[in-house]
This record gives sequence, structure tokens and C-alpha cells, in this order.
Amino acid sequence: MRKYQTIPREKKAEIISAYLTGENSYEELGEYYGVSPQNIRLWVHRHRKSKKVVSLQSETKPSEDMACKKKAEKSPDVLALEARIRELELQNLALKTLIDVAERNGIEIRKKSGAKQ
Repeated sequence: MRKYQTIPREKKAEIISAYLTGENSYEELGEYYGVSPQNIRLWVHRHRKSKKVVSLQSETKPSEDMACKKKAEKSPDVLALEARIRELELQNLALKTLIDVAERNGIEIRKKSGAKQ
């Protein structure tokens, strides 16, 4: 009988975030965290489906060169922080785009500079 490994929710979130940075493949993360790449692929798929997010990244794998191998040597904390930074950058871009669209439709959101008269 096969014994299955239970992965804590926080670790899954960390792995998903690390993948969503676009810097590591499923295989690289699976090897680093000791988890099956197929499980990571499933977690990412479920995460995207639950968030109903359109990915702004391509699904291409990074080439096997020294730069990619160095990325796999990063600590889990660094990978998680990089993923969080990428997530916040995308959120910032989305908010700026939302404001631009609203202002094009006549809704003034940004504060205008200058003294009130």
C-alpha cells in the first residue's frame, strides 16, 4: 500500500506562488520541494480556476542553462518573496489599468494637483 504525503496548505501556496513568478518549471520546483511536478501542475490549475485569473505569463519552460540552475538553488523564502513581488506588480498594473479605463469613461479618480479655488 502506498503512503501519501500530506502537504500543508501554506507550503502549497508557497509552491504555487513560486511557479506563478514564471521563473521555474514544474519539474524544477518539484525537485526543489520534493513534490511531484504533476501535483504542482494540478495545484496551479486549481488555483487559477478558483481565482478566475488570466495569466499574463507564457507557459513556456525556461531553457536548461546555468541561470535556470541557479534559480533552483534559491531558498523557499526567496522564491516565495519573488512570487509575492510579481503578484503585487500584476495587481498594481491591474489597478492602474482600471483607473485609466474609468477615467476614459468620464469618472475622475486620480487627485488633481493644484490649489482649490
